[in-house]
Amino acid sequence: MEINNYQLKAARTCAQIDGNILDDIHMVLGMQTEVAEIADVYKKAIAYKKTLDLVNVKEELGDVMWYIANLCNMHGWDLRDILATNIAKLEARYPEKFTEENALNRNLEHEREILEQNSKGVQTLTSHVEFAITNQSRTDEV
Repeated sequence: MEINNYQLKAARTCAQIDGNILDDIHMVLGMQTEVAEIADVYKKAIAYKKTLDLVNVKEELGDVMWYIANLCNMHGWDLRDILATNIAKLEARYPEKFTEENALNRNLEHEREILEQNSKGVQTLTSHVEFAITNQSRTDEV
Protein backbone atom coordinates (compact mmCIF):
# COMPACT_ATOMS: atom_id res chain seq x y z
CA MET A 1 0.00 0.00 0.00
CA GLU A 2 1.24 3.47 -0.83
CA ILE A 3 1.68 5.70 2.21
CA ASN A 4 -0.61 8.45 0.93
CA ASN A 5 -3.36 5.87 0.31
CA TYR A 6 -2.86 4.55 3.85
CA GLN A 7 -3.11 8.09 5.19
CA LEU A 8 -6.41 8.63 3.40
CA LYS A 9 -7.84 5.31 4.57
CA ALA A 10 -6.72 5.88 8.18
CA ALA A 11 -8.86 9.03 8.35
CA ARG A 12 -12.01 6.94 7.91
CA THR A 13 -11.64 5.30 11.32
CA CYS A 14 -10.44 8.29 13.32
CA ALA A 15 -12.81 9.59 15.98
CA GLN A 16 -12.95 13.35 16.38
CA ILE A 17 -13.06 14.56 19.98
CA ASP A 18 -13.08 18.35 19.70
CA GLY A 19 -11.43 19.27 16.40
CA ASN A 20 -8.65 20.96 18.33
CA ILE A 21 -5.85 20.23 20.81
CA LEU A 22 -7.68 17.28 22.41
CA ASP A 23 -7.57 15.46 19.08
CA ASP A 24 -3.80 16.04 18.93
CA ILE A 25 -3.41 14.77 22.49
CA HIS A 26 -5.50 11.71 21.63
CA MET A 27 -3.11 10.89 18.76
CA VAL A 28 0.06 11.57 20.79
CA LEU A 29 -1.09 9.50 23.77
CA GLY A 30 -2.18 6.77 21.39
CA MET A 31 1.32 6.68 19.87
CA GLN A 32 2.83 6.51 23.34
CA THR A 33 0.52 3.66 24.32
CA GLU A 34 1.35 1.63 21.22
CA VAL A 35 5.11 2.17 21.63
CA ALA A 36 4.77 1.00 25.25
CA GLU A 37 3.06 -2.15 23.97
CA ILE A 38 6.05 -2.77 21.67
CA ALA A 39 8.43 -2.24 24.60
CA ASP A 40 6.39 -4.71 26.65
CA VAL A 41 6.96 -7.45 24.04
CA TYR A 42 10.72 -6.97 24.39
CA LYS A 43 10.53 -6.72 28.18
CA LYS A 44 8.70 -10.05 28.36
CA ALA A 45 11.30 -11.65 26.09
CA ILE A 46 14.13 -10.40 28.31
CA ALA A 47 12.63 -10.64 31.79
CA TYR A 48 10.36 -13.67 31.44
CA LYS A 49 12.25 -15.53 28.70
CA LYS A 50 9.16 -15.51 26.49
CA THR A 51 9.50 -15.96 22.76
CA LEU A 52 9.90 -12.60 21.03
CA ASP A 53 6.49 -12.03 19.45
CA LEU A 54 7.38 -10.21 16.23
CA VAL A 55 3.85 -10.65 14.89
CA ASN A 56 2.63 -8.52 17.79
CA VAL A 57 5.45 -6.00 17.22
CA LYS A 58 4.33 -5.61 13.58
CA GLU A 59 0.71 -5.15 14.69
CA GLU A 60 1.67 -2.45 17.18
CA LEU A 61 3.83 -0.70 14.57
CA GLY A 62 0.74 -0.57 12.37
CA ASP A 63 -1.17 1.01 15.24
CA VAL A 64 1.61 3.59 15.72
CA MET A 65 1.38 4.40 12.01
CA TRP A 66 -2.39 4.87 12.30
CA TYR A 67 -1.92 7.49 15.02
CA ILE A 68 0.88 9.19 13.06
CA ALA A 69 -1.21 9.27 9.88
CA ASN A 70 -4.19 10.75 11.69
CA LEU A 71 -2.15 13.39 13.51
CA CYS A 72 -0.86 14.39 10.08
CA ASN A 73 -4.41 14.39 8.72
CA MET A 74 -5.56 16.72 11.48
CA HIS A 75 -2.98 19.25 10.37
CA GLY A 76 -3.26 18.65 6.64
CA TRP A 77 0.28 17.28 6.43
CA ASP A 78 1.23 14.82 3.71
CA LEU A 79 3.27 11.95 5.16
CA ARG A 80 5.31 11.77 1.94
CA ASP A 81 6.56 15.31 2.57
CA ILE A 82 7.38 14.54 6.19
CA LEU A 83 9.37 11.46 5.17
CA ALA A 84 11.23 13.36 2.43
CA THR A 85 12.10 16.17 4.85
CA ASN A 86 13.36 13.67 7.41
CA ILE A 87 15.68 12.08 4.83
CA ALA A 88 16.93 15.53 3.71
CA LYS A 89 17.75 16.37 7.34
CA LEU A 90 19.55 13.05 7.86
CA GLU A 91 21.51 13.44 4.61
CA ALA A 92 22.69 16.85 5.83
CA ARG A 93 23.66 15.39 9.20
CA TYR A 94 25.30 12.27 7.81
CA PRO A 95 26.51 13.10 4.25
CA GLU A 96 27.86 9.59 3.60
CA LYS A 97 26.70 7.39 6.47
CA PHE A 98 26.18 7.47 10.23
CA THR A 99 29.24 8.46 12.24
CA GLU A 100 29.54 9.17 15.94
CA GLU A 101 31.42 12.37 15.08
CA ASN A 102 28.51 13.70 13.02
CA ALA A 103 26.00 12.56 15.64
CA LEU A 104 27.82 14.49 18.36
CA ASN A 105 28.58 17.61 16.28
CA ARG A 106 25.31 18.40 14.58
CA ASN A 107 24.66 21.66 12.78
CA LEU A 108 21.26 22.34 14.28
CA GLU A 109 20.89 25.68 12.45
CA HIS A 110 21.34 23.98 9.09
CA GLU A 111 18.95 21.18 10.05
CA ARG A 112 16.33 23.74 11.11
CA GLU A 113 16.74 25.54 7.77
CA ILE A 114 15.99 22.27 5.98
CA LEU A 115 12.91 21.69 8.15
CA GLU A 116 11.60 25.22 7.60
CA GLN A 117 12.39 25.22 3.88
CA ASN A 118 10.55 21.97 3.34
CA SER A 119 7.60 23.18 5.42
CA LYS A 120 7.02 26.16 3.12
CA GLY A 121 6.20 24.10 0.07
CA VAL A 122 4.33 21.37 1.89
CA GLN A 123 1.53 19.87 -0.10
CA THR A 124 -1.43 18.87 1.97
CA LEU A 125 -3.92 16.06 1.84
CA THR A 126 -6.59 18.04 3.69
CA SER A 127 -9.08 18.19 0.85
CA HIS A 128 -8.48 14.52 0.02
CA VAL A 129 -8.96 13.49 3.65
CA GLU A 130 -12.13 15.55 3.96
CA PHE A 131 -13.35 13.97 0.72
CA ALA A 132 -12.59 10.46 2.03
CA ILE A 133 -14.38 11.14 5.31
CA THR A 134 -17.39 12.71 3.55
CA ASN A 135 -17.66 9.83 1.11
CA GLN A 136 -17.40 7.26 3.90
CA SER A 137 -20.14 9.05 5.83
CA ARG A 138 -22.37 8.92 2.76
CA THR A 139 -21.63 5.21 2.33
CA ASP A 140 -22.45 4.56 6.00
CA GLU A 141 -25.80 6.34 5.66
CA VAL A 142 -26.92 4.15 2.74
